[in-house]
Amino acid sequence: MTERELFEAIGHLDDDLILAADAPVKKRRRPPVYWRSLAAAAACACIFLGGITVWQRSAIPRDAVMLSAQPSEAAAAEAAPDEAMADTAAPQTAGDAEANEGAAAQSAQDTAESSTALGVARCVQLDGVRYFESPAQIDFAANRDPDGVIADSVARDAFPETDGCSNFGAGYSYWISSEKAVIVEIDGEYWQFTAN
Repeated sequence: MTERELFEAIGHLDDDLILAADAPVKKRRRPPVYWRSLAAAAACACIFLGGITVWQRSAIPRDAVMLSAQPSEAAAAEAAPDEAMADTAAPQTAGDAEANEGAAAQSAQDTAESSTALGVARCVQLDGVRYFESPAQIDFAANRDPDGVIADSVARDAFPETDGCSNFGAGYSYWISSEKAVIVEIDGEYWQFTAN
């Protein structure tokens, strides 16, 4: 292409095209990307909910199963293995029948106590609060009338759901000694129950 041909070709261009070529270039604006902020919010929500789940699984339950202070049968057998073997090896005579019956009754009571050691602790509910048995019997002088009587009972392996209910029987008198403690008379002995 010669100069002359180039000049004639430029002469055939419209003026609008020449002015448009001279104008500044406009930048195209990208539409905003909303999914990025939504993805970040979803990731934060997942981390938050995962943390709550881990926290709830590691927290100690409020109505946890409490173990009794009584030793288990295995611990009692380890503590006195010779006595258990002597009882089984000794011949029985007619004169020892009463002693053997007393020992059998004591053994049955020990078995019952040790089986409850692995179950739910004794519990009573009063005024919407559950009180759990303390590990030892206490000395208590009842210088006033009882505050009430336990009127209802649930199964031994369940927690009471209503006021005036226990999981160890009904008909027992109780005294409220403080905001977090109750004294219950069970078969002539006084036991302290405390709120968690």
